[in-house]
Amino acid sequence: MTDYETLRRPIMISCTGRSGSTMFYRLLAQHKDLGWLSTYNERFPSQHWLAMFSRLYAKRPFRKFRDNYYFPKPFSPYTFWEQLLPNIARHDRPLTADDVPDEAIEPVRRTIHRILRYQGKQRFLMKVTGWGRMAYFNRIFPDMQFIFLRRDPLAVIESWVRVGWLNVTSSVDSDDWEWGPVPEGYRALWEELGGGPLLSAAVKTQLDIDDICANMRQFPGRCFEIHYEDLIANPVESMRKVLDYCNLEWDARFEEVVKSKVLHNYTRRWTETISESDASRVQAFFERAAAMQHESSAPTASGPDTENVGQSSRSLASR
Repeated sequence: MTDYETLRRPIMISCTGRSGSTMFYRLLAQHKDLGWLSTYNERFPSQHWLAMFSRLYAKRPFRKFRDNYYFPKPFSPYTFWEQLLPNIARHDRPLTADDVPDEAIEPVRRTIHRILRYQGKQRFLMKVTGWGRMAYFNRIFPDMQFIFLRRDPLAVIESWVRVGWLNVTSSVDSDDWEWGPVPEGYRALWEELGGGPLLSAAVKTQLDIDDICANMRQFPGRCFEIHYEDLIANPVESMRKVLDYCNLEWDARFEEVVKSKVLHNYTRRWTETISESDASRVQAFFERAAAMQHESSAPTASGPDTENVGQSSRSLASR
């Protein structure tokens, strides 16, 4: 039996940046069956044995230490991934299955298997933000399950602009734009609605959403969509649906974890920093971009409509 045959149904969370994914990832990571990559994998990417310390994360006596800088916690360690999968963090275009180096597939499988053994866990949980990368990782883990965490785009934009640590606000027609070609329709919308940093961040966010949805269309029945706003409003109900999709047991211990987690409601924080007129421009961009997508991705024999891919934690009628 190969190392990979002992890895069953890995789970990948995919979303735009600033979607609340760290909170969701760290909550789900406390399930007793799930192993994951940690901040130690980022700092010491070759020291896989350090994964044994990740066992402490879900232990009750250590909960008060989890926010300490030196304590291992679930993370998206691109330094670790880059060692195994060069160029995985490239910005200028989405990655596809063809971008996975053939010679890297078995080493990645063996490495993740080793890390899970050190953690004493059965299944692997990971997170990526930005470009979808679902087809990319599916080439490595062919039975992977995918969770798309959606968030109100206005909240995403506000968070991008507030933190300012990734360049998503450069003019889409400048040399500083890092995110590859912008479809002519989006570029025209950006110009028509007045351009500027907020709309540049909106373009970047829409490009991410487009790519995630395009990836999801490749895996019907293997994708689940959850909304950040639903998670904040009804954490127990939302997490029950997530575990049901992932075929993970809901037990008293995990229910206690979910109920004890303080979930801060930042769904309307954008109203404090974005003016009403700017909010209207951003909303207009997303509404018109969605209309463009709907027109270009009507149901055909080759695949379903973007909005109907996989399962969802929220009905279309409630959006």
